[in-house]
Amino acid sequence: MLWLRLGDGELINLAHARSIKKGPNSTIEIYMDPVSGRRVLPFAGDEQRNEIFQKLVGNLIKMRVALE
Repeated sequence: MLWLRLGDGELINLAHARSIKKGPNSTIEIYMDPVSGRRVLPFAGDEQRNEIFQKLVGNLIKMRVALE
């Protein structure tokens, strides 16, 4: 299971994420199961967003390979 920490007060269990994509205005959008809805994570710029997105995708790939 992979958890994403959002600040000091929130964790997201990425096992419940339906999709994760780059959004407009330097954001990452995480679409959760229908009950949880959508989370939008803002970043200072596209470069920072792209770096975090690549790390997140890389960790999800490692998790999937480990579980297979």
